[in-house]
Order: sequence, then C-alpha cells, then structure tokens
Amino acid sequence: MQLLLGPDETAPVAGRFGYRSDRPYEVEVTFLSRGRPLSTWLFARDLLLGGLYDEVGEGDVRVWPLRRPGEAGRVHLALSTDDSVCELSVRATELTAWLEQTVAIVPPGHEGAHLDVDAHLARLFAGKC
Repeated sequence: MQLLLGPDETAPVAGRFGYRSDRPYEVEVTFLSRGRPLSTWLFARDLLLGGLYDEVGEGDVRVWPLRRPGEAGRVHLALSTDDSVCELSVRATELTAWLEQTVAIVPPGHEGAHLDVDAHLARLFAGKC
C-alpha cells in the first residue's frame, strides 16, 4: 500500500486487511508502524468491490480505480476526518485477489445467512458494542 504525498510522491504504508464471516458486510484495515497497529478503519466490503471498477463512496471513505497506460492498475482510497484527508493506493491485482477470497467465503447477497442478528442485538443491549 502507498500513501500519496503529492502528484508524483508516495511513501510505503503497511496495512493488514481482515475479513470475518460472522461480520460479512465489513472489511477491517489495520495500518501498521514497525509491526504495531497504528489505526484501524472499517469499510463496507461492497465499497471495496465497487471501487475496483468505478468511483464509489461519499463522506469519510471514497474508492476508485486508477489505470494509466504502461503502469499496473491501482485502487485509490481516500479517508477523511473532520480536519484531514489521507489518500492511499493499493495494487489492483492484490486487492482483487484478496477480495475474491472473501467472496469465496461469503458470496455477495448471502451475507444475511452468516450474520447472527440475535447475538449482535444481545451485545448491543448489553453495552458491549
């Protein structure tokens, strides 16, 4: 993954993508520094899947593909907070391969079969969310 610093300037960023079938709608990305978690963001899996082909998202997270002649395709992620924007890019082939693994675990449209709504509601009402 790369942090975009300017038009032609980038810096490598370590990120770990995670997916759990009991939380089928979300993808977790943990950004690392020296092997230690620095920040974690949750994304809708559908947002990343859509961002492989089109510009998607609004508000805090936007995702879009970028293809330049002679270069490997990349997927860009813009993460916004109240006072800043961070733009990252990841190789499209790597993100696509990883997302295909999540789709093999829980196909799009079948997330509800893997979601235990009663357990999530019980955690919410117990104040453990």
